Amino acid sequence: MENQIPVQTKAFNILGGMMNSHVVSALIKHNIIESLSSEPKTLDELVAMCHVNKNVLFRTLRYSTFIGIIDETNKNYNLTEVGKCFLKNVPGSLYGSASFINAPPWRDSWTQFNYCLKTGLPAFDHVMGASFFEFLATHDNYGTSFNNYMTTITKMSAVAVTEVYDFSNFETICDVGGGQGIMLKAILEKSPNSKGLLFDMSSALKDNFMLDFKERTQIIEGSFFDQIPIADCMILKTIIHDWNDENSIKILTKCRESLKPNGKIILIEQVIEEPYTFMSLFYDLHMQVMLGGSERTESEYDTLLKASGLKLIRIIPTKSPMKIIEASA
Repeated sequence: MENQIPVQTKAFNILGGMMNSHVVSALIKHNIIESLSSEPKTLDELVAMCHVNKNVLFRTLRYSTFIGIIDETNKNYNLTEVGKCFLKNVPGSLYGSASFINAPPWRDSWTQFNYCLKTGLPAFDHVMGASFFEFLATHDNYGTSFNNYMTTITKMSAVAVTEVYDFSNFETICDVGGGQGIMLKAILEKSPNSKGLLFDMSSALKDNFMLDFKERTQIIEGSFFDQIPIADCMILKTIIHDWNDENSIKILTKCRESLKPNGKIILIEQVIEEPYTFMSLFYDLHMQVMLGGSERTESEYDTLLKASGLKLIRIIPTKSPMKIIEASA
């Protein structure tokens, strides 16, 4: 009979979970993860390569072995398959996530989760004295890194989305809040007769990737709370989860007002469903902490769309955490 883990141990494991992200971030910062990318290393080799304290590194590697990101065999350390997810240049890399989760604005906002629980408001504004996007616009060291990180994430989801949804029948496709245009670029590559509109704030549009499609694409600056360019397909990738219900309805209503007859609105979002995943439930609370937004269930998206004068047509899964939510007026 298997030994049962005492409830106090389970409870402490939950309480101490915050240590994991700090440990991973430190291993990344001191190049220990990358040093193990090609072959196993001894403790002394890692100390010499990474210039860290030997005693603390030993204990950190022991902890990392326990949580499953490092493997130790005959005093040689290697990355597990889980640990390889934190390498810089691998498919599905979590390197960017690990870097951001312990950056001061993100970390300090989470320390005030109690503020969210009490008020229903984002902790980020309370801690940083500015909204999330206002802060990024005035702090290039975080804004540029965040935009680049979102570009990396979008590259992965763009492949998954264009594999299962055909955009080629749309004459004009508007990427609403499309940033550097990675999603729109991937769609236009597979839709040679379609024209594109890349729509976002000026700070997000800089260094966009639409040069190869300049003959078929207009770059338009603006706010989706004011007016959205007219199109027969509107894509909103991870936009609605940034906002509370009131603001989400405002955005979706603006989309409907600019949607051509028989057009489609495509939301690309996580959808919370059972059996729940840690990722979807974590990001649900993370959106609350950072922006006052949320991840939503199918029923909650249906309610939002109806309140915006839209109808949910279908939800299409992809080979990624993202799902395609198709709606019409």
